[in-house]
Amino acid sequence: MSKVIDRKRIASLTVFVVGILSVVYYIAFGEKVEFDSDFTDTILWAEAMITGNGLFDKTMAYAYTLPFGGSLLMAPFVAVFGVGYKAHALGFVLFLAIFAFSLYKLFRAMEFSDNMSLICTGIVLLLSLPTKNTRMIMWGHIIHYSLGLLFVIIALSVYRKIDIDSEHLFSEKKNIVWIAVLSILTMLFLSNGLTIVLFFAIPFFGATIVERFIDTGDELFCKRNINTLIIAIVSMIAGMAGFVISKILQRGVNTVYDDMFKEIQSWQNWVWDFEDRIRCMLVVCAGGLSSDIAMESFTGIKVLYMALFGFAVMIVPFIALVSYKKIQNRVIRLFIISYIILLSSTLFIYDFSMARGTAHRMVGIYMTAAIVVVTYTAWLIKNKELSRFGVLLSVILIGAAGCSILSVAALRGENRFEKLAKVLEENDLHYGYAEYWSAQVTTVLSDSKVQVCPIDVSEEGDISKRLYNIRPQQFDSKEGVDRYFAFLSAWEYETLSDSIVKDAIDVIEFDNDGYIVVFDHNIF
Repeated sequence: MSKVIDRKRIASLTVFVVGILSVVYYIAFGEKVEFDSDFTDTILWAEAMITGNGLFDKTMAYAYTLPFGGSLLMAPFVAVFGVGYKAHALGFVLFLAIFAFSLYKLFRAMEFSDNMSLICTGIVLLLSLPTKNTRMIMWGHIIHYSLGLLFVIIALSVYRKIDIDSEHLFSEKKNIVWIAVLSILTMLFLSNGLTIVLFFAIPFFGATIVERFIDTGDELFCKRNINTLIIAIVSMIAGMAGFVISKILQRGVNTVYDDMFKEIQSWQNWVWDFEDRIRCMLVVCAGGLSSDIAMESFTGIKVLYMALFGFAVMIVPFIALVSYKKIQNRVIRLFIISYIILLSSTLFIYDFSMARGTAHRMVGIYMTAAIVVVTYTAWLIKNKELSRFGVLLSVILIGAAGCSILSVAALRGENRFEKLAKVLEENDLHYGYAEYWSAQVTTVLSDSKVQVCPIDVSEEGDISKRLYNIRPQQFDSKEGVDRYFAFLSAWEYETLSDSIVKDAIDVIEFDNDGYIVVFDHNIF
């Protein structure tokens, strides 16, 4: 018997460790290969927090403002190591530790064994790695998609501690403590603004209320249902307080990207594009597929398999919903309902707001669905009558996890902008400009030895500052610096050839399709 137990323990720990190490490997090594400017926002916000005047620097043009987010985790590392990849990687290792621990506790709250919880956690971590979209959202920058998921996971683990059947909800110390914890967490979570209302508050509190409403075994106004409503109201009042406090703290702070979730499209663009939603989810799971990849090739087989997995991710949660009444564990029920609400509310917002449902914006939905699939698989295995279906799903999950490992292992080589940073350093160029996708990425990968501000080049040949995750003063001339540069694509170089390029003192060709244009003055 002990040998069997030992084997189970070894197997579960192996899956968990492989999941952890795969993510760590990606953060430390693989991520550098596909690192781009969209990966840099969390560390740039952390730097603004440290060097600015308070939680937010009001001169900064933020993409989002997330007071209780990843910048808090990354700030200590930025303070020690500066704005560079080391601080970025260490911040994400810390985020991984929090996410993995919270996920493990969630599975334990679902009443799975310790071994099964470790396996489920490891599989979910591996399922976060199949494509650049999933890797960027989960381990590239910490924004509302991953934060919302983490907050739901934490809130469910706390919520199960509350005895909703209590006849005297607020007279029992245990209940008071956990309601207080949930309320404080909700206040902190909702300090991150409207997007967290969408990705956390609506799914979580919606699930707690809907779960009680559809339980026809209880009278509508029974004690259990009333207690649930009271808990939701108390927590949401605290959440509204956090929302208001954050608005006060963020008064005068400029956000660029966040506004898209607040702006309604014109009615001519209101559309439910079911086909596009399916396509985006398949891209999230399988990545983009070029027409020159043969179906029978290894890459083709892997992509097709992950597309199959993508369909499973879309379908299985609804099969789990059909099994709802057979599932006795309340946390599992709540998580399934929270996913359905998240899916519905998010797609609704995507259709009517300026934030369209592009592939990377579907990652939050994908990751929540993946956890539902893993949970449902574990529940099926636990259920003797249905265990064979659980085995079938587990085979699909193991295959998808294996494909994710292969995808990460294939990330080799030098990032183009690491190479660019080296060339700039070799030519004693430390301050300059480039279009967005070439700018902050070069700054971070050079550990700020080269500082590059983002610019826009119009078709008419106009050059302008791009105020996105940056402060206007960063475009100012630097004391003692008499050489600046602009890194331009071939098209940008040609477009600006009759204007600022004329004033260049040197031009260095880079990678056949780029030009480092050197000036003896600041171009702004």
